[in-house]
Amino acid sequence: MKWELKSYDKNYLVSKSSEFGESKLISRLLLNRGINTKEKVQKFLNSDKKDIHNPFLFEDMENAVKRIQKAGKNKEKIIIYGDYDVDGISGVAYLVIMLRRLGLNVDYYIPNRVHKGTGINKHVLSFLKKWDAKLFITVDTSINNLEEMMLLKDRGIDIIITDHHRKTGISENEEKNLGVLTINPKSSKNYPNKFLSGSGVAFKLADAVYEAYGANKKILYDYLDIIMIGTVADVVPMTDENRFIIKKGLNNLKKTKIKGLKYIINYLKINPKNITTSDIGFFVAPIFNALGRIDNSKIVVNFFIQEDDFKLFSIIEEMKRANKIRRYLENEIYNELEEKIQRLERPKYIFMKSRKWHSGVIGVVCSRISIKYNIPVILVSIKNGYGKASCRSIEGINIFDILKSVSDKLERFGGHDLAAGFLVSEKYLGEIERHLRNKLARKNRENVQKVLYIDAWLNIENLNKRRLHDINRLSPFGLDNQEPNFMDADVSFLNLTKFGINNRHFKGFVKKNNRIISVIGYNLGHKLKTNNFYKKKFKIVYTPIFKSVHSDLFIELKIKDFK
Repeated sequence: MKWELKSYDKNYLVSKSSEFGESKLISRLLLNRGINTKEKVQKFLNSDKKDIHNPFLFEDMENAVKRIQKAGKNKEKIIIYGDYDVDGISGVAYLVIMLRRLGLNVDYYIPNRVHKGTGINKHVLSFLKKWDAKLFITVDTSINNLEEMMLLKDRGIDIIITDHHRKTGISENEEKNLGVLTINPKSSKNYPNKFLSGSGVAFKLADAVYEAYGANKKILYDYLDIIMIGTVADVVPMTDENRFIIKKGLNNLKKTKIKGLKYIINYLKINPKNITTSDIGFFVAPIFNALGRIDNSKIVVNFFIQEDDFKLFSIIEEMKRANKIRRYLENEIYNELEEKIQRLERPKYIFMKSRKWHSGVIGVVCSRISIKYNIPVILVSIKNGYGKASCRSIEGINIFDILKSVSDKLERFGGHDLAAGFLVSEKYLGEIERHLRNKLARKNRENVQKVLYIDAWLNIENLNKRRLHDINRLSPFGLDNQEPNFMDADVSFLNLTKFGINNRHFKGFVKKNNRIISVIGYNLGHKLKTNNFYKKKFKIVYTPIFKSVHSDLFIELKIKDFK
């Protein structure tokens, strides 16, 4: 891994520090994130409700709201249909809560990931007939099959699509001809924030509906912790209105109105007063995702809505059970892949398939392998004549575009530049495999070497709570606003202990002169050596974080790398 430290002319840094009214350290962090004017600094550090864009900038929003109002007036049944990941689940739960508060007749449907897959399918049509639904609203998913869209319209069901993925399969003209209303920042010409999550788009729809009804919007913001969880889980940029959504949502968790969230945060032993996007992404979201991967995501929607203590405890037990199964299955697949990878010589990519793998967990394994080896990874689970694939890529290799070039052979596909998935008939799987291998083999691995970007030198002896509070003003951290990385030298490790599956993490302490600080290193367990390790001094790259113990805060270093 290559380390890269951004440097600035000393006079320039002093000038910008004076312009921003900030310390040189904070000014350096801001400049590293492309925030280079006082106006941008103020907007970034002080995000608030005024950053939320007008939802009616979406071209179809006005007509979508009118159709929802018509459903309310005529007492029509509305079905909210969502994807089975955390982003889709949280968006569905939020819309159900908000629309029911307006007295609308709302129910919801989440497909089973393993048996029914994503998108609208014929299983859904039978449910709609049973419910006698007249309005169908999607969350975090589109209708990519013209036949199924026509079936809905033939049954007199109107369609509102809310999604944030790039369109595949259906053209805008086909949607318009069928009278389908689409709320999607990726396809909108007017909406400024192209990087809303799926749940974020659901929030925009609720915002517009409440405005049209003249209802009090305070409740929309009181429940933003639901949208925040989906937004963090979907790894969208921490910029624009996403920053306010996440900051407000994290703040809401301190006194959340969602009873289930109180229980799950307590179960995970997270201090809600000090909760971060890392806590959401690494601990909260995975336990919600587990049910969707292993069992039934509809239970998780009920988790957000349910008020009965007994039923909530039952749901949480189901989530815990599914999470244990998920971990076991992921570990089995991961170990199998590691054995195979060790027999390869510096692979440029990984493409592997199996009839034994559970399709619900290969995405997580994909990510782990891709991160560890810094290469694109495609894993395919084969069942009932179809291959269901998860793909993860790296900077410089757009996996979505590679899939798009063979979309005519795919049943469906979707995703982003660095993460995608597809479903393919087994008869075309060999052809797809050859195409992907050919495309990925041409990529020059040296051009995509993994880089660890470092914000500044910061002596760990100079760390204190006040300085860390100052650094955390740049939060929430995530995509396009990464946790700040600092470098120091002449540091020793003390009393390290490995933990986690395959001992892939470690925790312990570092020491520099008389300063000793607690540390944790994720996915770095393999770097610990026995020969004179504790006698050596290292350069380290780290992120300082607050750790809560019995309501007290102390500083811990998250080690990113060392040498």
